[in-house]
Amino acid sequence: MELRVSFLPTEQRPKTNVKIEELIKLKDLVYTRSIDFSSKPELHLFYISCGKWSNETNLNDRVKVECDYFRSTQDFERVNFFPYDNDNIIITYKELKKKISKKIIMEKKFTFPPMVNIKQAYGGLVKCKDFVNILQDNEGNMLRNIFEDNVRDFQGYNPVNTEIQKTINNSNEQKWFSVLNNGLTIIAKRIDPTGDEVEIFDYQIVNGCQTSYVLYENKDKLNEDMYLFIKLIEVENQEVLDRIVYTTNRQTEVKSEAFASTKPFHKNLEDYYNSIEPEFRLYYERRSKQYDLVDSVNKNNVVTLSSQINSYISMFLNSPHSTHRYYGELLRNYDRQLFVEGSLYEPYYVSAYMHYFVNNSIKTGKIQKSKYHQFKYHLVCAIKALLVGKEILPPNSRALKKQCEVIFKEIRNNKFDTVLSVATSCLDEAINRSTNVSKENLHRSKDLTQTLLDVVSEYSHAMNNTSYLKSGDIVSCVVKNIEDYYFLVDIKTDDVRNSGSVHISRIADRYIREIRDEVGVAQIIQAKIINDDYYENWYGWKLSMVLGKE
Repeated sequence: MELRVSFLPTEQRPKTNVKIEELIKLKDLVYTRSIDFSSKPELHLFYISCGKWSNETNLNDRVKVECDYFRSTQDFERVNFFPYDNDNIIITYKELKKKISKKIIMEKKFTFPPMVNIKQAYGGLVKCKDFVNILQDNEGNMLRNIFEDNVRDFQGYNPVNTEIQKTINNSNEQKWFSVLNNGLTIIAKRIDPTGDEVEIFDYQIVNGCQTSYVLYENKDKLNEDMYLFIKLIEVENQEVLDRIVYTTNRQTEVKSEAFASTKPFHKNLEDYYNSIEPEFRLYYERRSKQYDLVDSVNKNNVVTLSSQINSYISMFLNSPHSTHRYYGELLRNYDRQLFVEGSLYEPYYVSAYMHYFVNNSIKTGKIQKSKYHQFKYHLVCAIKALLVGKEILPPNSRALKKQCEVIFKEIRNNKFDTVLSVATSCLDEAINRSTNVSKENLHRSKDLTQTLLDVVSEYSHAMNNTSYLKSGDIVSCVVKNIEDYYFLVDIKTDDVRNSGSVHISRIADRYIREIRDEVGVAQIIQAKIINDDYYENWYGWKLSMVLGKE
């Protein structure tokens, strides 16, 4: 272990590289100043991996051995080991992005009694003018990332938000703002109170997004008499945070299924979407109307929770016939297959992109809207089956990841027009075969989906079939061996049955004295297969250069 090497006495150190030698010099410099330390230093060991950390016995034993070595030197106050796998790297990155602190004056502040898993909590009144300061950066721009744990983004000036705006603009009602408004809840990583002043670190407004936006957009009209009731909470874990988000937002009209998008998987999925190169980027609208106020985002590229569910179950669960159902019902019915922690993010993106492509093809007239609009998710299903097969795979499997890589390659190469054409033809054939289903119920028929997948399988089998030559086919051949009464050929084909012979009597409709006067080795000829069974003769197909002759 290279780290241990740097702590060995000079005479015991093996040969090291330049980087380790620089670290040894740095360590030795620190040691020369150790007399000035008030206590021994701490040693923090970090293991960084893009995989998944497992608390497997052998790993833990190895970690213990290494940590015990450093503890045995008695050079350190304590030795800590921190494994950073893919999830921890993402969490740390997000926390670094959210590093921010603000101070507010909270008048009439009171402290909540001690509660399990809540370090501290306060309630009190804050001047609306002061509150706006925690909503904006140093240049006065809205800090949009402080609402990431909110269920909904700003919903625009709907009736409720219009009422809030009217109160702000009414000089007689401004002083009543604190009693007319429900107030809001702020979750902070740390809270430092000093008298009436409270400093909050790395905070999220989990309930009160609507009030916050209206106050921010009308900040020039706020006066000193306007107050807002605020709850400040410092929590200890994600479960408590989720519970607070759920219960505080339940007091307003928010459907239960909307809370699904506050889970870590959805936040990570949103980050995955944002990591895609700009040319192919879509935007996962985890929170309602999240991108309405972002002018740089094309609204056609926004993927809602509903369309994400529909495209995923169509493409990877073979269920386009279920997309007419309410997305909350689908969430409940597919709860063990949708948005499961540990699942791959790639299938969600590629399925959404496929729906985007099909939808765009309908809008631009590449395919007929009146004919295919209600079957767009069937086309998504068919395209996937054509590209990588119809098998349903576990949501975290390597095989599924490979399927997504194949589809991703097609996305980047922009080669979907041909496969879309085949998919529409397969769908047409499936509809023609589904005579037992009424036209009104076709798009919601499970039988149609199964028939569509059967047609796709038939097409794929025909495309991949390497045994398709038959009697009567005209084929191109290369002459390879000439004998006295026949010559042998290789047929230019990917069918494994690619050998044949032409008898002297089937070279022309006339008498042939010498075959070599008619054909030569390496010559390409056209010939017709005239026997039914390739394997009935040692030389394969019987062929005739006289195309009309049997």
